Amino acid sequence: MSVLTVGLPKGSNSQGNGVIVVPEFYGPVAQLVSSSRLIIDWSPVQVRPGPPTRKGGAFASPSPPKLQNLKKKHTAGVTPREGKGSQVNGFDEDRLSRMGYTGLSRIEALRHKSRTDPNWVHEDIYRLLYNSNLYIAAYERIKSKPGNMTQGADKTTLDGFSVETISNLISAMRNESFQFARARRIAIPKANGGSRPLGIATPRDKIVQEVIRMILEAIYEPTFLDCSHGFRPHKGCHTALRQIRNEWSGTTWIIEGDIKGCFDNIDHRTLIGVLKQRINDSRFINLIWKSLRAGYLEFTTPINNLSGTPQGSIVSPLLANIYLHELDRFVKAQVIQKHEKGSGSGRSKLSQEYRRAAAKLAAIRQRMNTSGGNEPVILQEFRSAKKQLLRIPAMKDDADFIRVKYVRYADDWVIGINGPRNLAELIRNEVGIFLSETLKLSLSGEKTHIRHAKSEEARFLGTRVKIGDKNPKVKTIVRNGNSFTKRVAGWTPKLLAPVPDLITRLATKGMCTIVGVPTANRAWSTLDDVQIVEQYSAILRGITNYYSFVDNFRELSRVQFILKYSAAKTLAAKHRSTVPKIFRKHGKRLVVSRKSNTGSSNNTNMYEIGCWASKPRRFMSGTQTGGVPIAYKLRSRSKLGEACAICSDPENVEMHHIRHIRKSGEKNSGFSQLLATINRKQIPVCRTCHMKIHAGKYDGLKLSELANPRAAVR
Repeated sequence: MSVLTVGLPKGSNSQGNGVIVVPEFYGPVAQLVSSSRLIIDWSPVQVRPGPPTRKGGAFASPSPPKLQNLKKKHTAGVTPREGKGSQVNGFDEDRLSRMGYTGLSRIEALRHKSRTDPNWVHEDIYRLLYNSNLYIAAYERIKSKPGNMTQGADKTTLDGFSVETISNLISAMRNESFQFARARRIAIPKANGGSRPLGIATPRDKIVQEVIRMILEAIYEPTFLDCSHGFRPHKGCHTALRQIRNEWSGTTWIIEGDIKGCFDNIDHRTLIGVLKQRINDSRFINLIWKSLRAGYLEFTTPINNLSGTPQGSIVSPLLANIYLHELDRFVKAQVIQKHEKGSGSGRSKLSQEYRRAAAKLAAIRQRMNTSGGNEPVILQEFRSAKKQLLRIPAMKDDADFIRVKYVRYADDWVIGINGPRNLAELIRNEVGIFLSETLKLSLSGEKTHIRHAKSEEARFLGTRVKIGDKNPKVKTIVRNGNSFTKRVAGWTPKLLAPVPDLITRLATKGMCTIVGVPTANRAWSTLDDVQIVEQYSAILRGITNYYSFVDNFRELSRVQFILKYSAAKTLAAKHRSTVPKIFRKHGKRLVVSRKSNTGSSNNTNMYEIGCWASKPRRFMSGTQTGGVPIAYKLRSRSKLGEACAICSDPENVEMHHIRHIRKSGEKNSGFSQLLATINRKQIPVCRTCHMKIHAGKYDGLKLSELANPRAAVR
């Protein structure tokens, strides 16, 4: 049986950290993207798999075709063909046997062209939606996320997905009859006590949204500016804060910007106009229109979308980034280039006050040298004059020197200005006018502020941002055996964790009082001891990892103390004991054990930070290693197209899904016990066996009883 090399590798986590392996541009793709017009042959690739081999075990996959052979047969504008290929469920089995280079190389061709020519207008991209490989890749990307087992408006989930589903989607795309269903809208709580609307789409719509996202990302991602960090590959909160750390020295004013109801107020016609600047394909644009106007169900009441991108949609964050990319371009071209002026550091001249203080100190030093340095009065006068000199800024601000910095994460943005306050007010007004007149958005008056960078703190991505200290620091430097005092520059950015806010959040979760006294979390007292310790450890690990770069990292030890003693009090409440007895029993690290099915014990202890030294460069963000982007490097194997794992029937095969194989406080039962044993959330089964699974007729089934165990375990 041939297999498709996409999906999650055996032993990987359920969130899918693997990536699709697609080679760098080879032969024709390089010639295609370097031509004056992008020409793509849309015929499918048919690759004949090699003979089965027993290398690596009885269930080893067929040998993949060699790339070198494809290279030799490629010519510009022509896609390679090999063999004829049989049909399984309406699909070319050879095409399913290995994710050929058709769909993914076409996506990569779009990406490469956008990277080399940012103004290129793409045409006929709707035909990409005819390629089954893209739907398979989309399914592999989203299949293991628990949210895809949440029912949409049609009461369906991803359970039962099959190659027949993909075939029906492609048929609907060909005759343009595909319509997005209304999403089921729910409200999820926000940190500030409010709620955020979230739309849950049907599984069919999620697959199509993911394919659209892959295409749009290939077109727009290479052209996004470096100042944009939200919802982008290899970027996130830490890359945005690292940019502030590295580039915002000398900033005097900070504008905190927030767009009021950004996702809900995006103007559809303006968004379509932005898309048409880069995409000349009416059918693809019409598909975007359908997704925007699909609407949602508020309980049972249908409501149409007149504006905004639906929150919860897979493609919504990317559409918002495309929309706000116009803001990035405006700030770069109309704000930064317009207002920046001067060269050098901007503080190249000594201030008059500093000159007078330095001259006074030099005169006192001359008197000391004349007197031999033995006069206590002169010595005290010298020390006072030197102390006063270290408090005075050495350089004066140059009115002809102005610098503007800009960072955006989704709809939150900050602008740093090395200049006067009136310039900060002018820039804030200019941005507000652009948002109102061009993007039909407005600034939030409650969340948009101008802060003095030294005396006030700005808030960005849950972090307190300021520049230097109000009072300059003086350090004693020892060099070559001689010691002297030196003033540390007070214009470097400081990023601080909001420890009081974190304690308040823990108090709302029942882990401490409002002043930070640890308390037992009664809601968790029903969990196992291991689960209690793991839950507290996960919270501490998340907080310390996110704020790993802050300058006040040591202050987070207070959070560790609260969580550790709250865990101990929760264990004490569970066992009707006391905190001292809990620490005597489990030790300072709260080591608890759990017995496995084999009888062996596995120990778990409370996560702790040993060294609280601050490391300002300790940002936890990945770096792109080059080559094909990670979205197309899923290095696993898809089970679509496999025969039934239970009875080995190759007809009418669909995927059986479960939401979790492990969840705190829950035990697997029925057929899910088998999936938990092999660490899989999906398994291919025929329609008859699938119905029997849901009827409970296969509860307690063992792996040895499967007719096609290879399809289950790989």
